[in-house]
Amino acid sequence: MRIITGSDRSTRRIAAVGMYDGVHLGHKFLIEYLRLEAASRGLTPAVITFSRHPLSLLRPLESPGLLTPLDDRLRLLGQAGADDVIMLTFNDSLRRKTAREFLNMLRLSYGIETLVLGFNNRFGHDRPDAFDDYKALGAEIGIEVIAAPEYCGAGAPVSSSVIRHHLLSGKPEKAAESLGQPYRLRGIVTHGQSLGRTIGFPTANVAPTDKDSLIPKAGVYAAFVTTPDGVRRPAMVNIGFRPTVSDPDAPGRLSIEANIFDFIGYLYDEEVTVEFIRFLRDEKRFPSVEKLTEQLRADAAKARKTLTRS
Repeated sequence: MRIITGSDRSTRRIAAVGMYDGVHLGHKFLIEYLRLEAASRGLTPAVITFSRHPLSLLRPLESPGLLTPLDDRLRLLGQAGADDVIMLTFNDSLRRKTAREFLNMLRLSYGIETLVLGFNNRFGHDRPDAFDDYKALGAEIGIEVIAAPEYCGAGAPVSSSVIRHHLLSGKPEKAAESLGQPYRLRGIVTHGQSLGRTIGFPTANVAPTDKDSLIPKAGVYAAFVTTPDGVRRPAMVNIGFRPTVSDPDAPGRLSIEANIFDFIGYLYDEEVTVEFIRFLRDEKRFPSVEKLTEQLRADAAKARKTLTRS
């Protein structure tokens, strides 16, 4: 896979444009369709994506948490079958382009001869609504615009926004159905209060590697944690504000704490990957550390049972 960050007309291309956040099953279906059309036309299949989410510039307060950091997204796009990935920087100049200007840029700068529009795919400052509008604009400037079939998975549309909704609603198993794998969050293990160790539940405090990563709903999860040695280990993970034993130096700060079952080792300043498998319960305040410990034992037993079936 080639990653193209500047003008490149070295080959004739067919392309599909999008953010591809999560590189979910709908994206993979689109890329497979792109490859089939490329083979029938003798063109190179290319994916056009952006280094940042367009909403981060258009409406920053509405910009969503990301399902995949950029390096993971590129790796997954390559695995899905993209020969070329054209990486565009979404800046003010690109934001102001009309659909016609954007199409013309693709033709002149990247040798795009055919553009595949996926389900609900829109672009351009003027954002035409209908597929026929894009098809007509393409015909005017020399790009064939075709529509890909809609991918519905298990009978329902698959989209990054729906996956985010599942994760923010405590339904990681539903998100996994659309992603084709559990939702993964990479992070660096940082120093915490070490209170978990004193009650028999040592935790790794995980700070997301990418500050824009989506954080699932607060609560306790059955999860897997992949440690730097590449081993995927069963765990329970708490996301929240630790109402029973909050950090006096950082009150109100959201934390991600992983209790990795039967693990002895040093993880500080190392990167781990958390896979969220099943939401177990909401975070709650307990009247005492003893009651918290009792609940954690029950959580751990439930998590272990859940993970043996995963």
